Amino acid sequence: MRPVARLSVMITLLAAVASCATTHETNNTISHKLYYVSPSGSGKNGLSWATAWRDTSSIDWSVIRPGSRIVLDGGTSTCSTSAYGFEPSKPNPGVTCGQQYSPFTIEQDDITIERSSAAGHTGTVVIDGGRDTPLPYCGQRQYAATTRMSPGIDLNGHTGVTINGMTRSGIVVRGAENGVVMGNGGHDTLINMEIFDNGYAIPHSWGYSSDGNGVLMGGKDNVYDRLLVHDNGQDEFHSDAAGYDESGSVVENSWVGALRENPRYQGEPFNDLQASGHDPGCTHADGVQIFAPGTTMSSLTFNYDVVGPGVNQGVYPSDGGTGTTFDDVTIENSLFLDTARADIITDNPVHGWNLSHDTFFATQGGFQIPGNGVNVMTSVIKYGGYFSAPGGSWATSGSFWYGGDPLPGASVHRDPDFLSFPTGRLPAFSEILDARLTPTSVTAGSPLSSWSALLARIDSLNKY
Repeated sequence: MRPVARLSVMITLLAAVASCATTHETNNTISHKLYYVSPSGSGKNGLSWATAWRDTSSIDWSVIRPGSRIVLDGGTSTCSTSAYGFEPSKPNPGVTCGQQYSPFTIEQDDITIERSSAAGHTGTVVIDGGRDTPLPYCGQRQYAATTRMSPGIDLNGHTGVTINGMTRSGIVVRGAENGVVMGNGGHDTLINMEIFDNGYAIPHSWGYSSDGNGVLMGGKDNVYDRLLVHDNGQDEFHSDAAGYDESGSVVENSWVGALRENPRYQGEPFNDLQASGHDPGCTHADGVQIFAPGTTMSSLTFNYDVVGPGVNQGVYPSDGGTGTTFDDVTIENSLFLDTARADIITDNPVHGWNLSHDTFFATQGGFQIPGNGVNVMTSVIKYGGYFSAPGGSWATSGSFWYGGDPLPGASVHRDPDFLSFPTGRLPAFSEILDARLTPTSVTAGSPLSSWSALLARIDSLNKY
């Protein structure tokens, strides 16, 4: 072969080898869509348990691409019960049980972060904000205040993000300034998480109060599913002050409320003394409060949720002070457990609201829904409480009320004869949570008759 021909063949072969190498590296990168985080890993590249990144704060986001899945090692320490309480005998995630990780910020769209389902890695994942001492109760005189901290998980405005604990309370976020911050993303999903005791202390001349929230909402078409959001510094769900649109979002199969009572006042949450009238100026702890942006939004759904006890206002998606208004809100198959001021409240007139198969145990509160069009109520039970709905009109069927103000339309006044329920003003949270609000004399109300029924529902939904 002539030298020129030989050189040509060599060049061709070298080009082919280079091309194959480039193709292999590209395919190798594309195939690496599964990453691991474990304190037992070497921290090298996250591609296996052996080389896993050691902490959530050590994830190398430069290699994460849309479609990637990041698996968190729960270890072998499973916190035995949820929702988690504050008694010394109860497990304290991140302190006495669970695998602890640092707060982190997400840096990519369209990814999944989940607790491992592999044997030996299925313990409780705890995103620990760093404050292990529970927040002070309203008016507490002595408290070792902690410096304000970062969010537990910051979605940083990314879209298409799913965070999945895989089982009830499989991922816990606690001890951060705010539990989870959504930002202005959208199409994000939080599922199978417990978000509690997030917030920070504020000193006053009369003692301490608390602030900070469980979930700072933001972004359209988000799904909040199988969450236990409770006992945070202020609201369980709270709109971001930046004013992000939450239209199209869904809260389902979830609980917002409180387990921790104020030690001085039975039936009052640790952070809010509205119902007893002893409030020295503490926070108003609501279930879901949306006060921004100051525009009219549409479509918000609550389905198979339990709201209360221990919240001031349960669902509060329309704020008169800012002009924030939500039309087309659906609240169905849900149970409201003695909120302090209002189970449902909208300051501004609304239309397209649909209340269906709900039970309101409302010896303290009630609901206020002014209208500027048609709203719908079907198969609702209201036990006690007020009802205020000036303006607009209601299409109603199959609803019952007993005590308090009548429901609109053809609703019937009849005692539902619940199997068991607490009596007296400001009953203890334990009594409310143990209630069995199954009606025996009417056919209406929520398919969820108790708080424990929701926990059982979450567990049944996770059997796949």
